Formats: sequence, C-alpha cells, structure tokens
Amino acid sequence: MNVKIGGATLAVILTGMLIALGVSECQRGPLNPELADGTSEEQKTWQTIEHRIKRSDPTLTEVTRDQQTLTVLYLPGPCADDCEPWVPHMLRVVGHGLAALNGTPGGKQYTQVTVKAHIVDGADVELVYDMQGFDAIKTQQGGYVTFASMPHRLDFSAAALSQAQDYCQGPSARGFYPEFCDRVTTEPAHP
Repeated sequence: MNVKIGGATLAVILTGMLIALGVSECQRGPLNPELADGTSEEQKTWQTIEHRIKRSDPTLTEVTRDQQTLTVLYLPGPCADDCEPWVPHMLRVVGHGLAALNGTPGGKQYTQVTVKAHIVDGADVELVYDMQGFDAIKTQQGGYVTFASMPHRLDFSAAALSQAQDYCQGPSARGFYPEFCDRVTTEPAHP
C-alpha cells in the first residue's frame, strides 16, 4: 500500500509535534535556573548542573557534590494500581539525568555519579556510574538508558533485589535491559 501525504498535511503533523514537544518542555520549566546577581562563575555552573538534573525528571529530588563525584537521590512517588515496574522507570529516569549532567556546561568534570534510590523501604538501591564511558555510548539509539543499565557498581537491599530479579525473569526485561538483568541475577543483596 502506497500512502502519500500532501505538503499541508505534513505541515499540520509537524506543527502538532512541535507544539507537543514545546508544551512538554514548558512544563519542565526553564532550561537554566534564575541566578542571583553577584553569583560566582563556579556557583553558576553548579546551580545550572543541579537545576538541569532535577529538571530532567521530578523524581530526581536532590543532587550533592564532592570534588569530581555527584550523588543523586531518586525518589519515585507512590505507585497507583497499574503502574510501570520500578526497574525500567528508574533506568530511564537515571539515563536522562546522566544525559542532563553530561550536556550541561561544566558537567563533564564529574567523573563518578552515585544514584541512591528509595524504592521499597529507604535507600535500598545504589547505582554507581563511571561517566568516562558515557560519550562513547550516548549516541547509540537508547544510549542513555543503555548506559544507565550498566552501572560500574550496584547494591540492593534484599527486598529491592528480589523485585528486580522478578522483573528480570520476563522476556521483555532481558530484551531491553540485558546487561542490567545479567548483573541482577548474580548480585547478592546487602544487609
């Protein structure tokens, strides 16, 4: 079947897509934070990095730094009856947060990012990323999420590990997140 789209129809479709993207972008707020007069360049850089990571998703609630490392708190809200499993949601959110860091001026100075996630009961998932490999993978299709699926180190509570292992038993999980699921099936829980 050969479908032809006229110029006017294509213009309407593209305009609709641009409006949808624009609305989504506006809901996330401005790309750069409002900065007070007299803010040093170092503080401007840090506040922009912190703002853009939090802007990438509201579940990334806190960002702290220590020289060349960052710690990001991932705090998802309570789940409704029919919500997505936490593993794919977390990996997608973390991937976009890492992309926001990497794309922010001054962001590449941070070579290690630790994500502390509150999934079941408290800080029960910890993912540590070595950001030096990010540029090599980010240009691939789904590269942000693929990178998020391959933390340098990961640590789970027993309850969170059990949920992740249950999720990884599904065929789609292994198809979309093979590296992560391979690691989860062999990972011991921390006390």
